[in-house]
Amino acid sequence: MTSSQPQTNDDALQFAEENPSDDGLHVWKILIVDDEPEVHQVTRMALREFRFQNHRAEFYSAYSGSEARAVLEQQDDIALILLDVVMESEDAGLNLARHIRDTIGNKLIRIILRTGQPGQAPEQRVVLQYDINDYRSKTEMTAQRLITSVVSALRSYIAIKDLDVLNSNLEAQVAERTQELQAAHDKLQASLTELEEGERAGKRVQFKLLPPREQRFGEYCFSHKLKPSEFMSGDFLDYFVIDADRVAFYIADVSGHGVASAFVTVYLKRFMSTCLDTYLREGTGSIENPAEVLSALNAELLRENMTKYIALFYGVLDIRTHELTYSNAGAYPWPLLRYPSRPAEYLELKSTPAGMFDFATYQNHQMSLPDDFCLFLFSDGIMDLLDEPTNDAKLAYLSEQLCTPDATVDQIIEALDLPSRPAMPDDLTLLKLERRSAQ
Repeated sequence: MTSSQPQTNDDALQFAEENPSDDGLHVWKILIVDDEPEVHQVTRMALREFRFQNHRAEFYSAYSGSEARAVLEQQDDIALILLDVVMESEDAGLNLARHIRDTIGNKLIRIILRTGQPGQAPEQRVVLQYDINDYRSKTEMTAQRLITSVVSALRSYIAIKDLDVLNSNLEAQVAERTQELQAAHDKLQASLTELEEGERAGKRVQFKLLPPREQRFGEYCFSHKLKPSEFMSGDFLDYFVIDADRVAFYIADVSGHGVASAFVTVYLKRFMSTCLDTYLREGTGSIENPAEVLSALNAELLRENMTKYIALFYGVLDIRTHELTYSNAGAYPWPLLRYPSRPAEYLELKSTPAGMFDFATYQNHQMSLPDDFCLFLFSDGIMDLLDEPTNDAKLAYLSEQLCTPDATVDQIIEALDLPSRPAMPDDLTLLKLERRSAQ
């Protein structure tokens, strides 16, 4: 018998210590779509004490694709669907996914495909086109794996909802953006229409979460430029205030391209925000300690089994004492430090990307900053754009020719002559930190 009424359990078991989004959400609505009643029972049993961000789960049941459509007509705020592939037909689950994305145009709801027929995984094209979060065989779906998949999907759901809120808040500021940014936005929108639905959602999340193009903190000024390749960007960067004296910044390059890498950058943003929130709320945490941040990120990525790693440089700048504390997790090329009147130097730190090995360790380094300097940070995509024959020659060109003390990030991008290239093989991200105390 079909049941679309919610079944809940109010036992308090907290699986994730995160701040709930201020979006009025009181429960996570999860729709189970499967033609086997036992699957419904087992799923509810495994998630009976589930709580995420202080909210409980509320379950709805459908035993066919048509029943699921009826539930979706009545409940327009379902967060997650646990969807069987084969029901009344071999492609009933995929037909429902197509209905959700194309017919009713719901890009928010997250979908986890489950099948009792191992080896019949959907094509990659289908996973991308219909923005499928995960694919699992019922035989391998332990309670822990189910919980991990549900938490990951709900995080994705939150990120996209946050994007909607951010879009609403930014509407009033769009008219004030520069002509260059508007042209880039138009070009981005034109290219996004040609991408798969999952790519489109991921890129919007990433670019809306970037910091201002230029921002000053006392005597220090940050500026950046991010140029995606024809694939979705796996690069990200940020700079933000920790307290009255300290500013944090980082540049990151996620392995691979596409939806998975883009969503890892969103995950990275949320990870850093959680670290900052913990510090501001409790006065404890690792946000002011770069090596501890990288170690915690490494452990978190391995725990989530994302199969992605992140090359990341993280620094904390004390604008009162002019001290820089930094650590590196496999970011290359190394940051380039330029002075007005003495040779440039690379902050050479060989290390392991976060999320690759559980035995990776990271060290803090500290230096006093001079009155006038520039610090350039790059993603590894810049190396693919240089014509020099060896890495040493490319590093020399960066330090001696391209990244002069007065060069802006826009001028560096222009010098690379990107329009004349048929395609960019990798994403390109530049971050510049400078101090001009005499100005």
